[in-house]
Amino acid sequence: MTVSRVSPRRLSADDKREHVLAYQATPYGFKRDYLADHRISHNMMTKWKSALADGDLDHDVYPRHAGNMTREEVAEIRRLRLQVAALEEDRARAETELESYRRATDALGKAIDAMHSRGVASAEDESG
Repeated sequence: MTVSRVSPRRLSADDKREHVLAYQATPYGFKRDYLADHRISHNMMTKWKSALADGDLDHDVYPRHAGNMTREEVAEIRRLRLQVAALEEDRARAETELESYRRATDALGKAIDAMHSRGVASAEDESG
């Protein structure tokens, strides 16, 4: 009988973060099911939680002495991530609006130049 080793899944830091946040939000009594459903060991989840709490998850550093995260902190992280996403959408809309204003300003400037080149004077030019 041959035994083949399955290489461990390589998850990105964002995937790990989402798993930790979902795991932390899972009600007591269902956490083991969450781990089993996602094929994550309790030991690995503990390492990911520690790294996330200490801010080292993005660097794949798993601290020996780690901080803890409460449900309130998980909820706050999720709330802030939603807020950041909303602000990024607002920024994209504002940049789009700014670009349309720039195009309108450019078009008006060209129209004014065209009028001046054809000899049409402005009201200020005629009064002065």
